[in-house]
Amino acid sequence: MSADELAARRAASGKLFSLQLLRAVAATGVVVAHVRYDLFHHFALSKVLPGVLNAGTAGVDLFFVISGFVMVYSSESLFGRDRAAAIFLTRRVARIVPLYWLMSAVMIAYCAARGFAASDTGPAHVALSFLFIPYPRPSGEMSPVYGVGWTLNYEMFFYAVFALCLAARREVTVVRVGIALAVLAAAGGIWPGLPGALAVWADPIVLEFVLGMMLAVAYRRGVCVPVWAAAPMLIAALGLILAYNEWGTVLLPRWLGFGLTAALVVAAFALMERDVAIGWFDRVGDASYALYLCHPMVIAAARMLSLKGYIDPAAMPWAYLGGVTAASIGVALLLHRLVEAPLNGWARRLLAALAAPREGARAPIA
Repeated sequence: MSADELAARRAASGKLFSLQLLRAVAATGVVVAHVRYDLFHHFALSKVLPGVLNAGTAGVDLFFVISGFVMVYSSESLFGRDRAAAIFLTRRVARIVPLYWLMSAVMIAYCAARGFAASDTGPAHVALSFLFIPYPRPSGEMSPVYGVGWTLNYEMFFYAVFALCLAARREVTVVRVGIALAVLAAAGGIWPGLPGALAVWADPIVLEFVLGMMLAVAYRRGVCVPVWAAAPMLIAALGLILAYNEWGTVLLPRWLGFGLTAALVVAAFALMERDVAIGWFDRVGDASYALYLCHPMVIAAARMLSLKGYIDPAAMPWAYLGGVTAASIGVALLLHRLVEAPLNGWARRLLAALAAPREGARAPIA
């Protein structure tokens, strides 16, 4: 099949199941790494599970590359279109905000019961956490009320920059976004004392979105990876991720150590000549956002059971890891079906209703 024929077939395609699989893998990897961290931080069990499991944190970088890819892939009908930015942002708000606000509200209720001073938060910190704007806690730590939301501060910033550039055709949009994020990252390196949120957004990790966008352009242009080459690419990427996790964190910035290898993984899957059939993993991929957001609470629940003596993670660390990971996935599947999907639908209808009067006001008089 020629590149032009492949590009035409891809233009007519819908969901990419290969990316669904990668979403499932990314979210599960983060869960595994966080379970191990919890055992070390709260139980001082540093030796019961190997440090190689910390490589699961590369799931965040995989998410960022996938996000860059998907924003270009899913915006094909928006490039150069009138009101493209508003349409795009409406979709992203309806997708990201409802569940994150709900989980943040649960955390705020916990902080209120515990005492805001003890929870290292305050009114301004809470308000800006809901707006996805990085703001320091009273202790100085730059993280939102719901800790895992730090990645969403980057995601929403990327969405804002992407929306501002959507008025152009696909390739021009990608170049403009890439230049903007590269300049910002360079500024962060040259002037490390940038103020507040700007210092956070200037982290070179934002370049991982650019890597994903570049892969999406290649995908739309019909670039493909032969099936036989995908396996060696994945093996190489896995080796590089493990090597960076073990030795490279002091030698290379994260966007090079984890970001480039995540891009290699996405390239191996997304650019393959044919999409992969993944069966049950498609459901976990759909619930990957819910999994990312709910797993800290599942880990906290398991911790409380352990502290009360119902579970002994030191006696059966691998069973504990597997059980908490499986429980997180199970909760996420239920949360996605019963809460996230209905909330997203409600948000889309609400935002559409709010936009309708403005659309009517702009319509020409017959």
